[in-house]
Amino acid sequence: MKQSPRFLAAFGASVVLTIGSATAAVAGTGAVDTSAPAAAVAPAAARTTLAHSGEAADRFGIDRSPARAAVERAIDPGDYQCGPTDLDAYVSGLINGMSDAEYAFLVRHLEMLDIPTYDALLYGSPTDARYALRSDYRTELTHTFRDVKRFWDIQSGDIQLMSMHGSIMGDAAAVSRVLQLPIPGFGQSPADADKNAKDIATAVDSGMFDHGNNPLFTLNAFAFTAEGDPDPLVKGVPDKLIFGDGIVDALNAMGIGDVGPRAVMGHEFGHHVQFEDNLFESPLTGPEATRRTELMADAFGTYFATHARGLSLNTKRVLQAEKTFYEVGDCAYDNSGHHGTPNQRLRSSAWAAGIADSARPQGKILPSLTFADMFEQELPVIVAPDAS
Repeated sequence: MKQSPRFLAAFGASVVLTIGSATAAVAGTGAVDTSAPAAAVAPAAARTTLAHSGEAADRFGIDRSPARAAVERAIDPGDYQCGPTDLDAYVSGLINGMSDAEYAFLVRHLEMLDIPTYDALLYGSPTDARYALRSDYRTELTHTFRDVKRFWDIQSGDIQLMSMHGSIMGDAAAVSRVLQLPIPGFGQSPADADKNAKDIATAVDSGMFDHGNNPLFTLNAFAFTAEGDPDPLVKGVPDKLIFGDGIVDALNAMGIGDVGPRAVMGHEFGHHVQFEDNLFESPLTGPEATRRTELMADAFGTYFATHARGLSLNTKRVLQAEKTFYEVGDCAYDNSGHHGTPNQRLRSSAWAAGIADSARPQGKILPSLTFADMFEQELPVIVAPDAS
């Protein structure tokens, strides 16, 4: 299966590892079942869910969310500079802000961390109001999407832009449909799915997790294509670019809401360029292969953002914002979802901004394949060890 960018499935599972390490006093809340002690349930469930989430993400060619690094960080300081990030603090704040009842309920229903994603991926439509971009960022991202499609020389008219919202979990029918999907971590019988969906919808409707809108459930953005994928479950699913409310909330919280969402859009559309140009193939394997495609998407995104005929954003501001945003670059060097360290991601973007600035004649847009070839030549420099 073609490796794609994005996703939240493994991020959701890794959040559980943090939750499982906490001791929560559990209190009943009427119709919402919160009777199981989080500390007693979480460790084994977390390991199982982590494995299943990864399997599901791999099946769909959806990469792990970069937010995974904020909750399950595998740091190897031997060769690269890498450390805690602003996203760590943000995610910790979200988790610490949960009530004891929310902790316990989430541990009992870990699937909540994946439901909005698979719902939007498989059932979302840009004509369905439930998947519309949230009003506070709709205009900006819609315009950016229009501009990036004009900028790159690929066939992009069939890509759908939409959002995913945690509030979908208040819809028991939608939740049950996802819980019955024949993918790892789900596959529930109709009866079990209906029961669990009702429990989740009741909790969300009661106001738990901010009515489902806690950013943890949608802290991601991803690109998807089913082209070349033999899986019948995704046959007929159109190309998509999906923004979660949570990623926008995180970017705003980190002080880069003015540039961050557009930079993410550029990165995610960069993956669609890779899909169309067949740029996922390389001699690299494992973490190095994923790192290459992610760093290339960073370069595609920054080239578009800073180019005179792209967004024409101030290069210094873009790189300042990306320095913060790219702190979600991870240090899990042996993980198949490795995106590159923060320093590597910033170097890739700085290189791309330089290419955009030096365009002659001013405003000339390089063909995507030419730009990709130039990136391949620069990649060894971008990923060179940088530990002092």
